[in-house]
Amino acid sequence: MLHPKPCRFAFADSWQKSSIRIIGNKPLMIHLSIEYKFSDKPTSNRLEHPLILLLESVSETGSIGKAAKQLKLSYRHVWGELKHWETELNTNLIVWGKTSKGASLTPEANQFLLEVSQTQVDLQQQVAQIKQRVEKCVSVLKNSRTTSLALH
Repeated sequence: MLHPKPCRFAFADSWQKSSIRIIGNKPLMIHLSIEYKFSDKPTSNRLEHPLILLLESVSETGSIGKAAKQLKLSYRHVWGELKHWETELNTNLIVWGKTSKGASLTPEANQFLLEVSQTQVDLQQQVAQIKQRVEKCVSVLKNSRTTSLALH
């Protein structure tokens, strides 16, 4: 019996938790939740996942070695992660060369990044609305002490 394996995404101003269930050839089930955090530092406001970062870096640099340097990871780690995701998703992500001349993404991996990019665009307005709503909620708490003191 195959057991489902979860993974995590970072999203917006917090962590996006997701459980991706892969059982045999059955469709993936993706469960997302949004959390927020208080910070003075800006966040990326985008879906993040190690696979996205790996594929974007290989696409940008044209090589696994250069992608590893860009991500400040070892070649072995990046290579292992790519192989892991190929096995996990039962697909080819990289056109693996016989020499160290570089690497490129498969058409499916390029399509995946295109779809992720479009999802980012679609989510931007929704993320901005959620952020405004949360800021409004928090402002109720931030102003409660002054209002409370003025009443006493």
